[in-house]
Amino acid sequence: MKFYSLGLKHFLDKWPGKKYFGIYRFLPIFFCLGASLEFSMIKWEVGETNF
Repeated sequence: MKFYSLGLKHFLDKWPGKKYFGIYRFLPIFFCLGASLEFSMIKWEVGETNF
């Protein structure tokens, strides 16, 4: 379990923008995930109903 934690920490530390943006450097990821979820809910149809 410790190896998994260290690997994740290493990956997150390599993400750019740590000095200027801090934790907020991950916002574009969540923005894109939310936009793709919204788009899929608009386009996904079950029978005659879309979500």
